[in-house]
Amino acid sequence: MRVNPTETERLNAAAADAADEEVRQVADVAALYEAEAPRLWRFFRRRTASPDEAEDLVHETFTRALGQGPRTRVRNPGGYLTRIAQNLLRDRAKIARRRSADLHVSADPDLPAGTDPVHLLEVRNMLDRLEVVMLELPETTREVFMAHRLEGLTYTEIAGRTGLTVKQVEKAIARAMVALDRGLGPR
Repeated sequence: MRVNPTETERLNAAAADAADEEVRQVADVAALYEAEAPRLWRFFRRRTASPDEAEDLVHETFTRALGQGPRTRVRNPGGYLTRIAQNLLRDRAKIARRRSADLHVSADPDLPAGTDPVHLLEVRNMLDRLEVVMLELPETTREVFMAHRLEGLTYTEIAGRTGLTVKQVEKAIARAMVALDRGLGPR
């Protein structure tokens, strides 16, 4: 089968158009990264323990977004990236919850036979650090946190008990969580 010259020219033009489109997409991604990466880094930095972790999450956000491929047209790329970032944090929180369930230790003094002594020492060390951090909290913050976490009171109930506003209760619990996270350090 012989291809006529016009068909060849048409194929070459189509290939050139595809290459131009790919170059435009790469330029668009680079511009989007340059525009959105600093904002996403700040978003993650406020919610993570280290700048390196925030940087990794920014890259993961773009990796997920680009994993959708060029077939997906997004009207609001910034909002789309923010949604991906929020989902990444949710995924990480779910994983952390699953892992922390494995670290749970009963307060029962009667320990089952065959308990690993190294694990017991680690748990006692963690409980000692927890106690130190809790004692360093301001009294109101500690009271609000313990009422919510230990007694299971709602923010409204705590606000009624302490005379604080619900917003102040939320902030006190958030401050306590940040202090605990910093005080207990990496696991």
